[in-house]
Amino acid sequence: MQLRWKFVLFTTVPLLGALTLVAITMQHQTLRLARQERALVETAYLHSKETELRHYVQLAGTAIAQLAGTDRATHEQQRQALAVLNGMKFGDDGYFFVYDRNGNVLLDARQMGQSGVDLCDPGSPGGEVPARLILAKAEAGGGFVRYPWQKPSTRRTVPKLAFVSGVPAWGWVLGTGLYLDDVEDALRKIETAAQDNIRATRTRIYSIAALCMVLVGCAGLVLNISDHRVASAKLRQLARRVVRSQEDERVRVARELHDGVVQVLVSSKFLFETAQLTLPKAPQDGASRSGRILEQGLGRLNDALVEIRRVSHGLRPALLDDLGLAPALALLIDQVRAQAGCGVAFRTEGLPAVLPTAHSTALFRVAQEALTNAFAHAQAGRIEVVLRFTARRVRLTVRDDGRGFALRKVQSDGQGGIGLRNMRERIEGLEGRFVVASGRRGTAVRADLPIGAARAAPARGPWGRAAAAEAAS
Repeated sequence: MQLRWKFVLFTTVPLLGALTLVAITMQHQTLRLARQERALVETAYLHSKETELRHYVQLAGTAIAQLAGTDRATHEQQRQALAVLNGMKFGDDGYFFVYDRNGNVLLDARQMGQSGVDLCDPGSPGGEVPARLILAKAEAGGGFVRYPWQKPSTRRTVPKLAFVSGVPAWGWVLGTGLYLDDVEDALRKIETAAQDNIRATRTRIYSIAALCMVLVGCAGLVLNISDHRVASAKLRQLARRVVRSQEDERVRVARELHDGVVQVLVSSKFLFETAQLTLPKAPQDGASRSGRILEQGLGRLNDALVEIRRVSHGLRPALLDDLGLAPALALLIDQVRAQAGCGVAFRTEGLPAVLPTAHSTALFRVAQEALTNAFAHAQAGRIEVVLRFTARRVRLTVRDDGRGFALRKVQSDGQGGIGLRNMRERIEGLEGRFVVASGRRGTAVRADLPIGAARAAPARGPWGRAAAAEAAS
């Protein structure tokens, strides 16, 4: 696995795991706090309502006790007490209810003066169960009773909390109640707020996770780009070292051929020529035959010298170091024209500039390889070589009218296209651009190299003067 994927994996997975645990813990704690808050609010509300109900019933009991303390008849006191209770209303839906020992409703709902009020009548199907709960609680000494009942103002059945107490002197059951729908609404708002809080927090966590993922991805991308740049720089440096090593080896071999083998051959030639001069002039058969053999040997030795000089020049042309790229290319093209027997044209464009040794060597090798391919494989009838100088770049273009080749097939072939790969590696190793186009009308090879603010090269020797003159024309 590559380093950048390891980096992304080992940073993203723990981050996602940590954020998931944070989200789960947050949701659990939020729900727990919401339940605790609900319980506290419910307890506080119920306590408040219970205190309020006790207070109402105590007020009603105090009013009844004051009436029971008068000297009026009992039935008159009870009638006056019911009238007082009928007028004691609180809020929009608060009222008192009174039962006798037999469970009969003593306050008629039609006389309450409130629309929609319906007392718990033990004789009605809907009020039987609440009435029995109220009466049972009163017999037990009084207390709180909870049951569902219709709220007069909304006509909805909601939970109701009632407090009942007995009136021992008259055998009554006195009570009142408060509806708990406002408590339910408050608790529902708490739950809704908790859920909204959970959703908002989860959204924030997801946003943080997305931001962290983007940052991790950007960091991985930066690391990838940095690694790619470092690797590319190392590859270019390695390619330059390989090319430099190859050129150094070519120079060494060319020097060994010139200083060693060529000198031995030249000395041998001088010896053979001296021996040829010492042969007798008389036309003797043996001398004549020896002279012919010696002449043939001198001819072959001369051919060997020419071939070795050609090979030595191909390995590292002296003009490339002495006069520059344009004269070396001109000499190379003269040699190709003499060997191939086809039309080869060469011209320079722009003002020649001083090129680094690596640049001139790379372009010379590209020209060598392109001319060899055009002559050996494309069967071209005409080849054109253009060396163009600009202020910032130098471009070498080699075009031929040969039969061309399948570029993609050659590039995808691992065994073939070595020359193209070598040319591309040489140019791209110097941060240049290498382009090949091939079709039915021929093949074009173009190599661009940056030369920066290179100074214009002075015309040196005959090739320099010829190049400058051609550029001026």
